[in-house]
Amino acid sequence: MLWLRSSNPLDLSLYLLLMCAWAAGGWLIAGAAFKLRSGERLVAGLALGWVLWITLANLLAPLLGLPGASWGAALLLLAAGLGLLFWPRPGSPGGLRRLGQLAHEDFSSWPQLAALLVLTAFFAQLERSQPLFDDYLHLPLVSTMAAGNIPPHFYLNPSLDFAYHYALQVWAASLVRLAGFFPWGAWHLSKAFAIALTLSLGWLWARRLTNKVVGAALGSFLFVFGGGTRYLLLLLPGSILNRLSAHVQLINTGLDTAPNLAAALIRPWVIDGGGPIPFPFAYHNGVFTPVMFILGSTGALPFATILLLLLLCGRSRLSWTGAIASGLVLANLAFSAEHLFALLWAGVALALAIYVLRRRLSRARPGWAEILPWLAALALSALLSLVQGGFITVAAQSLLASLEGVAAHSGNLYGFALRWPPALYSAHLGILSLVDPYQLVVLLFEIGPALLLAPLATYFAWRSLKRGAWLTAGLGVAALLSILFPMFVAYGVDRSTTRFPGTALWLWLVLALPLVLRIYRKGNRLAQAGLAAGYGAVVFAGVVLFAVQVVAIPAPQISTYLDREDAVMSAQYWNRLPAGAQVFDPVPSRAVAVFGRISTANQSIYVPLEAWQKLAADPDPAALQRYGFSYVYTSQGWLDGLSPELREAFRQGCVSVVQQVGSGAEARVLLDIRNCR
Repeated sequence: MLWLRSSNPLDLSLYLLLMCAWAAGGWLIAGAAFKLRSGERLVAGLALGWVLWITLANLLAPLLGLPGASWGAALLLLAAGLGLLFWPRPGSPGGLRRLGQLAHEDFSSWPQLAALLVLTAFFAQLERSQPLFDDYLHLPLVSTMAAGNIPPHFYLNPSLDFAYHYALQVWAASLVRLAGFFPWGAWHLSKAFAIALTLSLGWLWARRLTNKVVGAALGSFLFVFGGGTRYLLLLLPGSILNRLSAHVQLINTGLDTAPNLAAALIRPWVIDGGGPIPFPFAYHNGVFTPVMFILGSTGALPFATILLLLLLCGRSRLSWTGAIASGLVLANLAFSAEHLFALLWAGVALALAIYVLRRRLSRARPGWAEILPWLAALALSALLSLVQGGFITVAAQSLLASLEGVAAHSGNLYGFALRWPPALYSAHLGILSLVDPYQLVVLLFEIGPALLLAPLATYFAWRSLKRGAWLTAGLGVAALLSILFPMFVAYGVDRSTTRFPGTALWLWLVLALPLVLRIYRKGNRLAQAGLAAGYGAVVFAGVVLFAVQVVAIPAPQISTYLDREDAVMSAQYWNRLPAGAQVFDPVPSRAVAVFGRISTANQSIYVPLEAWQKLAADPDPAALQRYGFSYVYTSQGWLDGLSPELREAFRQGCVSVVQQVGSGAEARVLLDIRNCR
């Protein structure tokens, strides 16, 4: 009841064939459009095919539906790869000979592919053991997308477009619709694959920089396990820690854990969905969370995308074919991490502008042959970001509607405001001001030594600009903007701004790695010891969190609000209720995840509609039907807890039992109320 909803082996077999199509297409495109080493093409090509498939499937879904879009995108990528393979090139062998040469060179790196699959399976076990944080959001979103809701409307209000970064959910939705996965199984597997791919691509990138297996392992481990160092506060004397704690106001799960910071640091982190051993609060972070701990959030796809772009075009000139592929990859970033896309886009554009300006000032002609493909990639990604769906698309539509004087119909879209004095937001410690010395000290501990890499990473980006490595230069600019923007700008849901500094710190880890390695090789023992200590400090919290996750593997869970009875019901009725039917559930996200049908319950993710609240307080079947609900899905315990009058109302002849799963208070009941008036 954790993975597969369908027992038909043909579903899974056909889906594996579909995956082979986009993977082969990505491999062929990578070999033809980019200058990759033979040992990089297999995994990088698979990653390219996956990212391109998500982008194209999302674009085609409104026209072809998810099944048609999934196959259409895969076959389109395969056809593009074969077309590039057989395209005649002067001095190059024919298509079949070129294919044989590529296969001979690249398939020798099959252990990388095997490692990717093993890592995916391992991380999937971690994912299913701890359904943390936002399952109430992602599972209904994946379920309704699989049923055809692409680009997605808000899963708890069909009248609202959903301003959200849902790229990884496209793949999860295809697993549900075509391969027969449960929504939760598909989401676990998707997040696991994204983390494993980030580790694999990080290994390739670090190996390119170091030419050593040990350097590659250390680099990829840093990219996935690196994070903040809140735990170092424990090393401070008690008097100093208490003084710092008095100036910090805990929020969210931080406040659930303890009334103040000093007390929270020595307690288990209070959250839903944890395993048999709780996470220590001191080792988590509200600003810089390790990639391997991206469990309940939107997944590691943005980090894998950045590493993929570095491998494809971090140091080489971009061809026109590469420009199209890069534009589509950047477009994927636009609806997987819109904040990173916007700043990276601006960073690359600024790097190109600086290059042209410097050439003009030196009275030299700009190398337009190098610049124009990048301009094309930027233009393509910008255009797609406005129409493909996601936060940027919905925000653009809302802006256009407001300019026309029309009310916008969008969910999860909030405004920005000036933040003064400058500060950064921690998801657990609240707003930490840069002008309050006590809060600043806490913030520096929260962020950790990764902040010290900012000068090295910025210097590396500047050198990249001089070499014409526009992507690397753009990432350096994006990192600086990512740390500066949330200091001075607040958002309606301010904890979302933690993505900005977290992204900046991660980018500095990636960009500073070449210079750090050079300093280590050439430095004295004291410098080497300092770098080793800094490395250990940055990854230590991630290792602790990882160890706690591993212990939970033998105790898998579906979710914090879903049980085995829900899985049995989903196996029988997912996407089988009439199209457009709405299901009332006192736990609104539950029925949406189980059946794949949107219901009208909320005005935003966290705020229910007043009319729905009144119905939930007095759920008469006739009133529910008049509101627009066709079915009721709930537990037997909820029904038994109603007033005698309401229990009698649910025994009327107009209410029929469609299905009941289980017994006792935890039994799940699906009721048809369409005939109630």
